Amino acid sequence: MNPAARLLPKFFIVCSVILILTGVAQYLVRPRKDHESALEKVLNRSAITALLSVAIGVFGLMLGLGILKMPRF
Repeated sequence: MNPAARLLPKFFIVCSVILILTGVAQYLVRPRKDHESALEKVLNRSAITALLSVAIGVFGLMLGLGILKMPRF
C-alpha cells in the first residue's frame, strides 16, 4: 500500500477533530446581543460559520474512521 494512502485516514481524523473543536469554540465565544431571539442565534453569521465547521469536521471524521468510503475517481 502507498505510504500516503496509509497516512490519509490519520490526517482526516486529526484535522477533523481540530475543525470540530474550532467550530464549537467559535460558537461559544461569538458576540451576542442582549435579548436575542432563537432565530437570531441561529442566523448569526458566526453561528452559521461554526455550524459549517462542525458539519465538515464530522464528515471528515467519518471518512477518517472508515464509516464513509473514500470516493474513487
